[in-house]
Amino acid sequence: MADGPLAALRSRALAGHDSALASAALGGLAGILAEDAIFVLATGVRDPKEALDGMLPRRGAAYAAALQGQPHARMTVGFDAWYVEMVRALAPVSPPAWIPMMGVVREKVTLEIGARGLRSLFSSKPSEKDVARVKRYGTLAVRSLRAVLAADGTMDPEEYRAVAALVGALGLPEADANALRAEAPIAAETLDVYGEVEHAVARAIVRGGWLAAAADGVDPREENVLRILAQKLGLSEDEVEAGRRDALEAVDARRKAGIAAVDAVRYLLADRVPGLGVQLAVLTGSLMLPRRWRDEALAPVGQGLPVVLAKRHGGLPSDDRRTILGMAWAAALAEDPTVGRRAVLHARWERLAEDLGEDDPQPRELVEHWLTEALAGVARTLQ
Repeated sequence: MADGPLAALRSRALAGHDSALASAALGGLAGILAEDAIFVLATGVRDPKEALDGMLPRRGAAYAAALQGQPHARMTVGFDAWYVEMVRALAPVSPPAWIPMMGVVREKVTLEIGARGLRSLFSSKPSEKDVARVKRYGTLAVRSLRAVLAADGTMDPEEYRAVAALVGALGLPEADANALRAEAPIAAETLDVYGEVEHAVARAIVRGGWLAAAADGVDPREENVLRILAQKLGLSEDEVEAGRRDALEAVDARRKAGIAAVDAVRYLLADRVPGLGVQLAVLTGSLMLPRRWRDEALAPVGQGLPVVLAKRHGGLPSDDRRTILGMAWAAALAEDPTVGRRAVLHARWERLAEDLGEDDPQPRELVEHWLTEALAGVARTLQ
């Protein structure tokens, strides 16, 4: 971000000695960074600092566009495009576990990683062998996902987004990606699974399919597709059932954490309703809540009902509590609050943390430190 894309802004700031220009640009960027942090934290990564740092340079083009006043996708403007961009940005860093088929990407079925092994010492370009592997397994994963999603009827925009996110995460050449994205669904019975498939990849494909199906309740037609796929991939019945069980458990756990995350954002931004308090709460729900429970969980948002702290979300695992508190603080910082406003939000955050049963300030400090350091890094290029 330090060179070409920021040159115009830097020259304007220096020519006019206008620190206000730089401050205004950075204030706008703060909101975009905060929204990106919400996505990263929503992935439930074990090391959020590492994931945030790894994502930062991969979103450089979007941040530069924002600083220059150019069009760019963000959480609150162009959610679907932003979602796909964020999945791609995290593909080589920490593929989001709740998104179908990201287990396949975790098996290094992505060209976003670049060259690996000894080759990486001399070139960033993946080898022909790596490209062929990603094309083969990536295509199989996309076709399998689409077969599951289309099994119970016509695909809707959210399902198309899931396919687009997977295609983006593969990092394929543009022509290959466009062709794969535009394919029509292929029935599981006619899906070609040629040659032997790595066992870990096969398991990840079936588990990813279960995850996609479980998000809105497993339909018998989806289950039939998955069993056909599993047979073609050479998986045992025990492995198929294990994938189903894991997916259902993951979706159920996501429901509980998702409802708590929506309430946390609503509580911190209760005085921004209507407005950002509603928008970020709904979009947080879109990220965190499986579709089968989303309408019910978001109904209080649409009705404008206040959030009452009454230990409703007691019993959540510590990792979930910390994720929720980090996401809530990122949402609080999305409007680049003044010092006074931040003090008010800080006090609310502490009451929220107490209600959740979490006394560690680290989730808030992590987000605040990361955001400040990211903005400072950009500010240095404007001096």
